Amino acid sequence: MVDGYLGTMTTEERMLLHLFDNPLPEGQWEAPFAVTQAGISAAVHVQRKHVPRTLKRLENRDELNSGQRHVPGAKQRRRVYGLTAKGKERASSIRDLVLSKLVIKDGEKVILSSLRKGGQMTLDLLSHVDEGLVFHTNPVVSPVSNPEGTASLDAQ
Repeated sequence: MVDGYLGTMTTEERMLLHLFDNPLPEGQWEAPFAVTQAGISAAVHVQRKHVPRTLKRLENRDELNSGQRHVPGAKQRRRVYGLTAKGKERASSIRDLVLSKLVIKDGEKVILSSLRKGGQMTLDLLSHVDEGLVFHTNPVVSPVSNPEGTASLDAQ
């Protein structure tokens, strides 16, 4: 179970946001770990075994495409995922809606997007917001991944 505001979003919405923030590089031999099933699992806070079902549903709606690529550190090619134009459009609208939310920070209402630092990922920012739309300095979710960015055994 995901805590905080992220828990109010569906796994599908969290996956779309993650893949929007981590685009699959076009025409390259390598792809980042973040676009593998294990990387997606760690980012969206669901167990690895639950990821394929949602990915398949997105693929059937033509919002996602997949392929085989080399992932640095992996011994063999892995299946990686990227958003189609239709998927990017849907993810963008979800992202715009979420980032336009008013949240409470230090007793004042502010627009969530104003709290974004540099190239901070949308899911990372949302992990600091609780169900009552209060922004916290520390994340309110318990991550499935460890700080080094590799998926935990639970996520694999």
